[in-house]
Amino acid sequence: MKDKLNHLVLRFQMKGFLPIEIPELVKDVLGIIENREVCTITTIDQELEELGWGINIIDNLTYELIRSLGEGNVS
Repeated sequence: MKDKLNHLVLRFQMKGFLPIEIPELVKDVLGIIENREVCTITTIDQELEELGWGINIIDNLTYELIRSLGEGNVS
């Protein structure tokens, strides 16, 4: 689990996010996933943009890492 979390943090840092921002960003992504019946990377990106996070934040690997962390009750 720790390796997945480290990989996720590294991916977000490479996209320009500060370590202090990442927990809130992950929480927002998990909230979007939980509140939608059908959730795609495109819809997550659109909602994150509406929340002010920017565009094209989520890709397939990042999505899978966040989902796996959410299933493990880590946020």
